[in-house]
Amino acid sequence: MESYCHKVHYYETDKMGIVHHSNYIRWMEEARVELLDRLGISFASMEARGLLSPVVGIECRYLRPCRFDDVVQINVAISEFRGVRLVVSYEMINTTTGELACTGASQHCFTDQTGKPIILRKQYPDVDAVLRTSVQNA
Repeated sequence: MESYCHKVHYYETDKMGIVHHSNYIRWMEEARVELLDRLGISFASMEARGLLSPVVGIECRYLRPCRFDDVVQINVAISEFRGVRLVVSYEMINTTTGELACTGASQHCFTDQTGKPIILRKQYPDVDAVLRTSVQNA
């Protein structure tokens, strides 16, 4: 499991002074992009090769609110990959309060630039190998 930290910006909060729920989904994406960069399969390099990975599902469970200036540690891991569907899990800890703020998961598939589903093992075996060896029980 890798960690990514995000400091809450003022514009991410709502009238109640807490982080708007949509921002947790954005933070998931930030953490996922960083994780793939660390694994050596960045979004930029995949897209340059014609490989896309759209989100096909998202889950988010809000437990405790985060506020402006809090620091959120996002633990991110690849929890499932069997060649077609990729599942990434997230755990967000408000390091300012020490509380678990949110948990979630995103599901992805892989397509070419026209949106046609592809099988990584056949067309991008290097990416397939990295994802298979990076699966962790989350």
